[in-house]
Amino acid sequence: MSTTPTDPPLKSPYRAAEKASFFAAYDRLESVGDAARELGLHPQACYRWLVEAGINPRRRGLERRAEFDRLRTTGTSRKDAARHVGVHIRTAIDWDLGMRRSNGLRLDAEDRAMGYNKVVITYDNRRARLASVEQQLDARYLSLSERERIRDLTATGSSIRSIATALHRSPSTVSRELRRNGTHAGTYEPYAAHRTAAGRRPRPKDSKLTYRQQLRDFVKEKLQIHWSPEQICHALVKEHPTDEEMRVSPETIYQALYLQARGGLKKEVQAALRTGRTRRKAQNTGQVRRSRFSDPMVMIADRPPEIEDRAVPGHWESQCLCQAVVSIGISAGSW
Repeated sequence: MSTTPTDPPLKSPYRAAEKASFFAAYDRLESVGDAARELGLHPQACYRWLVEAGINPRRRGLERRAEFDRLRTTGTSRKDAARHVGVHIRTAIDWDLGMRRSNGLRLDAEDRAMGYNKVVITYDNRRARLASVEQQLDARYLSLSERERIRDLTATGSSIRSIATALHRSPSTVSRELRRNGTHAGTYEPYAAHRTAAGRRPRPKDSKLTYRQQLRDFVKEKLQIHWSPEQICHALVKEHPTDEEMRVSPETIYQALYLQARGGLKKEVQAALRTGRTRRKAQNTGQVRRSRFSDPMVMIADRPPEIEDRAVPGHWESQCLCQAVVSIGISAGSW
């Protein structure tokens, strides 16, 4: 009996109809953010759909800016050129000033982050925080030499998997590095990528529970009915499959609770957690050896000198016991 083949299940929580509606909105608006915002979709998922379809949104933006520059060189006014390429007048002014955007910053021709009031922001993308850029981190982070090798292998046309094999890294690590730290022109510069990665290091950062009111209310409601943080984490994925902002790890919940316990809300935290603890329990990872005895061992050579005087009955009895054991051992050995 023959069976009709079925399509494999989609890995994305979005349906095919939502994906098709996004492509239609993207063709009309020519902006990933505007199309995702109009349909209530996550921009990162929409960007991934375009990459899988072979569409490079950055290339379209570069073409629009090149067309804008061409019109400006021919004498077209800024307003008419902006209307022709379909950009806001504020964006057209930035393009005339040589500005560009990267990682949420407004950068000038010298890669300095600028505000709209024409005052340089404290963070300089080229010269600031030299100590943090040169700081040696854990081996799990990409080093500058590895980023230089990524640039060299990318220039030769190597695939992401071949680059990952050469670096002994995961392919997802290389793919994420190229996506997050690449330049606006679609190229990869190792030194600029290293500075960008160093700019993301400062800690501490605000927890999602401090500025996500809907997420905080959900966690609070489930804790009141004695759900564990692990249950809350999985319930968020099931009840909000398309909202990536409604995500929180169990560790984030634990840290928020124990921080409140140190702040004076001890009884409230005890009521929220099923274990009733207000302090974290030390976990045995097997890396640290523990002593068999709670008190340190005292060697017989370190005994105090008053034991030799036998002035205390306890000391005298212990000495007699030791002599008796020694004598019994000698007798048994001779017998």
